[in-house]
Amino acid sequence: MFGAATLLVDGCRCNDEPPIIGVETGSESSEDTTESGINPPDMDPTESGETETETETETESGETGVDSGCDDGIVDPGELCFERINLVLGQSSGAIALADANADGALDVFVGQLDRAIVLLGNGDGSFASPVELASAGGVLGIVAGDLNGDQNADVVASVAEQDHVVVFLSQGDGSFGAGQIHVTGAAPRGLALANLGGSPALDLVVANEDSGDLSVLLGDGVGSFGMATHYPAGSVPLAVAAADLDGDTLIDLVLADVASDTAVSMLQAGGGFPSPIAYGVGSEPRAVALADLDGDDAIDLVVPNQGSDDLSVLFGDGLGDLVGEQVLLVGATPRDVALGDYDGDGVLDIAVANRGEDRLGILIGVGDGSFAKQVSYGVIAGPIALAAGDVDGDGVDDVLVASSGPGGGVTLLLSNH
Repeated sequence: MFGAATLLVDGCRCNDEPPIIGVETGSESSEDTTESGINPPDMDPTESGETETETETETESGETGVDSGCDDGIVDPGELCFERINLVLGQSSGAIALADANADGALDVFVGQLDRAIVLLGNGDGSFASPVELASAGGVLGIVAGDLNGDQNADVVASVAEQDHVVVFLSQGDGSFGAGQIHVTGAAPRGLALANLGGSPALDLVVANEDSGDLSVLLGDGVGSFGMATHYPAGSVPLAVAAADLDGDTLIDLVLADVASDTAVSMLQAGGGFPSPIAYGVGSEPRAVALADLDGDDAIDLVVPNQGSDDLSVLFGDGLGDLVGEQVLLVGATPRDVALGDYDGDGVLDIAVANRGEDRLGILIGVGDGSFAKQVSYGVIAGPIALAAGDVDGDGVDDVLVASSGPGGGVTLLLSNH
C-alpha cells in the first residue's frame, strides 16, 4: 500500500528543483572503439574533449547567425549561449542521467552504452574526470540515478533489455561503485523513473517494459535494494515513464509514452496501486515524457516528443488529474527525447529536444505562460537520442548533455557560456 509521497528523483535532471523527467533511452548500438579522457586542451576535432563555442540562432528559414552578446559574463533573459564539448567519442550511447555520486556538490554524468554503463565524475566547473566503467552484462537502454540507501550519494539503476532486468550499482561515496545487483522486471525494460511512491522514506523504482506492455513497480527498502516487481498494464509498447503528483492528492502518479498507439498514458495512484490508465492522443510515435509546471498555475503539465510527426505535444494539467488543451510545437526531424531546464537564466523552464534525424539539439525558450519561442538548434554528435539537464559548472544556468547512438556515438555537453 502506497502512502503520501515525500521525494521525487528522476533519470534526467537530478538537481535541487523540479521538473520530474522520464526519458526513452533505446539506443541503436554501434561498435565500441575507444575510451577517452575528458577536456584535454588543443585536441583534434575527432577526439574527446573537443570544444567549440556554439552561439548560433536559427531564423524562420533555418539560417543561422551568431549572438554577439555571449561570453560577456552577463546572463540576459532570452539569450542562448553554449560551448560545445565532446565528452565521449566512438562509443554508442543511448541513455544519460545527472546526479551527485560522491556528495561533493558537483553533478556527475551517468551514461548507458552498448555493453556497460559509465560514470564521469564532475569537477563542478564543467569539466569531468575520465570514465569509470560499470559492468552491466548487456546493453543499457535506460539509466537513472538517486540516493537509494540514505548516504547522500547517488546510486545508479540501469535497464538491460535483453536480460529482462535492471542492475543496481551502489555508490561507495568516493566515486567508485559496488558490484551490480540484479532485479527482475517485465520483458525488455527501457525507461526508468525513481520516485517516493509513499509508505516509507525510500525511493521506489518504476520501469517501462517494451515487450510485455506493462510497468514494473519495485518498492525500495531504504538500504539500496528493491522488493519483487508488481506489474501494471500500461498500453501496448511503453518506452518511457515519468512521475509526479498530477491531481494534488500528495500521491505520486505516472505518465508513460506508448509508441504503438500514439498516446501518452496517465496512471493516477489510488488504492495502493495504479488501477485506471487514461490514454491521451499525441503525435505520431511518442518516445519520451517530461513533467513540470510550464504555465505557472501550480499544476503539472506534460511534454512529449513525437518521432513520427517531427513535433512536440504539450498537454496542460488541470491540477485534478486531467491533461487538456494539446499544443503542438514544430521541431526538427525525428525528435527522440526532451529535457526541461532554464537555459537562458530567466527563471522560466525551457525545452531541449534531441532531433535525431538531423543530428542537432533544439532549444525552445519558455515564455512562462505555457507558450514557447521558435526552436534554436545546435550541432551535436550524430544520432542524439537521450538528454539530461542541470547546472554542471555552477553558473546558475542549466547545461545540456546529449547521448548519441549514431556512427561514432558519444556524449556532447552544451555548456552555458554567457
